[in-house]
Amino acid sequence: MKIVQLSDLHLTRPEAELFGSSPLARLELAIDDILGQHADADFCLLTGDLADAGGDDAYAALAAALRRLPMPCHLLPGNHDQRAALRRHFPHLPGANDDFIQTALATPAGRFLLLDTLEAGKPLGSYCAQRRAWLAEQIAASDGAPLWLAMHHPPFAVGIPTMDQYALRDGETFRELIAPYRPRIRHLFLGHLHRPIGGSWHGIPFSCTSSPNHQVALDMPTTGADVPGCREPAGYAVILIDAEQVVVHHRQLFNGETCFRL
Repeated sequence: MKIVQLSDLHLTRPEAELFGSSPLARLELAIDDILGQHADADFCLLTGDLADAGGDDAYAALAAALRRLPMPCHLLPGNHDQRAALRRHFPHLPGANDDFIQTALATPAGRFLLLDTLEAGKPLGSYCAQRRAWLAEQIAASDGAPLWLAMHHPPFAVGIPTMDQYALRDGETFRELIAPYRPRIRHLFLGHLHRPIGGSWHGIPFSCTSSPNHQVALDMPTTGADVPGCREPAGYAVILIDAEQVVVHHRQLFNGETCFRL
């Protein structure tokens, strides 16, 4: 399988800029690159913060942009999103209005579970008892298949204090739920962090990818509420999966480099 992951688009009004660039123009450039290099992907995974302020104009622009892609697109919300507005432009999403947006996908590689960690009005994430019950039901129905989890907020700290304060607030409860199934969980895909980050958490491999628009600085000593941004290369992830391995490539964009042969 091949999966393309886009995350943290932060779309605004189509004509508006955010931190000196147009999120929509950056998304369109990313889609151009996907069409040129990875149009054969099985699906596109969008891991939250699709809009910067949850506005209908941003989601309308997103729906129009994603129609250019030939593969299915699977969306989950982040802390900047609004569920009801998102559903108005993506009516295929499960639930209604402000219900949690959680999706289970049966694939040849196993069962993908796309989780909703949005806590309305707050930058941090949460995963309440109702959402945990849904996840437990989906794992029980997976019949021993490999499991793949995707969520916006990381359920652990990554060493960047200004972002760690906005992680999943009930990460330990979440860990306790999935711990019995750890041998079956092949990967955890994250958003929120605006950086290419990878590692493992209690033995579960994880990865996060860049935003097409703006990045979070690797500023480990910093504390406080303000998140330091930076102009590191924008990008997205290309994920290759087979029975024996998972490879996550980080595709950098808009950095002025040219390709050449070694």
